[in-house]
Amino acid sequence: MKRIDTSEAALQRRAIKRIFLVITAGMLLLLFDLFVGFDAASLQLMKGDSGLYLVRPDEGRSAGHINLQADIKTDTGTVSKRYDLSLYPYAKMGGRSATGGTNAKDPAGAMSGEELLSYEMRSLISSLNDDQSIRRVSLPDHLRTGEKITWSVQRRTNMVVIAFGMLFLTVFIYVRRLDPLDKLRRAQMDSVNRQLPEFVNRLVLLLGAGLVLSAAFERIVEESRETESLRGDYFYGCMDGIYSRIKETNGSLQKEFRSFARSGESSCEGTRDLMRISNILSDNISKGVELTDKLQSESETLWLARKRRSEERGRLAETKLTMPLTVFLLVLVVVTVSPALLEL
Repeated sequence: MKRIDTSEAALQRRAIKRIFLVITAGMLLLLFDLFVGFDAASLQLMKGDSGLYLVRPDEGRSAGHINLQADIKTDTGTVSKRYDLSLYPYAKMGGRSATGGTNAKDPAGAMSGEELLSYEMRSLISSLNDDQSIRRVSLPDHLRTGEKITWSVQRRTNMVVIAFGMLFLTVFIYVRRLDPLDKLRRAQMDSVNRQLPEFVNRLVLLLGAGLVLSAAFERIVEESRETESLRGDYFYGCMDGIYSRIKETNGSLQKEFRSFARSGESSCEGTRDLMRISNILSDNISKGVELTDKLQSESETLWLARKRRSEERGRLAETKLTMPLTVFLLVLVVVTVSPALLEL
């Protein structure tokens, strides 16, 4: 029997603990990114007598990378550009990159000032790998067109991403903190809606066979205990609890059932079906109404409602299958058409 063993207060405390862990982990990541960084450069910018330079990686190692910012002083002001520089490893034989040399045609006359500046910077960065036999690669402080360049290390930071992720997880945990409780309540409500028509129908059959209400109820509960598929069911678990309280306190079945229908523990507070059955059972005691006929009519109504809910679930399942079927058809079309397109 599955009952609510997690209160709202317990879920609140669990959510607070998770939020605390997320914030702690986020702060540690922010501190690590601030002082160490996730994308540490494999090259270091050094300063020598002749200016700034980079040391080429040793022979046999992978290319080195560093993020630099170039502040270019022009006639109209200072232009800042960021570049991800790569240096090929050192080669003793003096290998030269295919980017070496100068273009046969100077494109300066066909470019605007900004385009020419970008072209000159690209040419300058490409020339750093022209001769791999030079271990110490100096960074020029002037362009060929005369503009002065000031180099500085530009470290990438992930602080915005980390902060956004921390905020998103915090909000997500807080908003979804009561989801387990809601899911359990929906499962309990589904159990009541699914088992109540059968329960009422069995009551009608046993009352028609000559049993009184209390004996019929006891018979149903005892049979549910022996049925493997009903042992973990919420509704029959609640009926078992009512049966146990009646036996222990010699209480009234009608009062216990009404208490269950109204109880917030049942997650069915205000449920019309349960309240109607409860009223029918109470009227049988106070007014002496024909219980079997009333329950028979109610049983038919409950079965119709259960059939309607089943049809609604079937339509909902068809709607959920629309997207997977669409993706499947698109994949089928691509697989079918691809050979013809490749032959064109």
